[in-house]
Amino acid sequence: MNILHVEDNLADSDLLKEAFDAIGIAATLRVTHDARQALDSLENILISADEQCPDIIVLDLNLPKMDGRELLRHLKDHPQLRRIPVLILSTSNLEQDISYCYDNHCNSYIVKPIRFEDYKRVAKNISDYWFSTVVLPPGSQTKRL
Repeated sequence: MNILHVEDNLADSDLLKEAFDAIGIAATLRVTHDARQALDSLENILISADEQCPDIIVLDLNLPKMDGRELLRHLKDHPQLRRIPVLILSTSNLEQDISYCYDNHCNSYIVKPIRFEDYKRVAKNISDYWFSTVVLPPGSQTKRL
């Protein structure tokens, strides 16, 4: 599993990685701490033969420089990046944030858990659904887009 986690809170990014580790799921989490950095990284991957595109993107909404909503729009408007599933993982449970994200083609919206046990459940659900149940589009998983 190759996951790009766009998260400005180091503790939250560590919790997700630790949750995958705790349940025995081999996940490579690459963390970027702002949306601009994530977009630049993804665009560089597209022109590089050495790097692999992520299988999924786990995206926080409230980020510095460019927020997650704007990054979501950029990703879903990009002809090559739009196929990467984007899972929103945010503290917001506001109806307008959830609606906005689905209106802009996020693939899933998850409210950040508070307890570590719940982070493990989220990690297991992500693994079970996105890497065991669904078929990802050609070019994901082990190949570049």
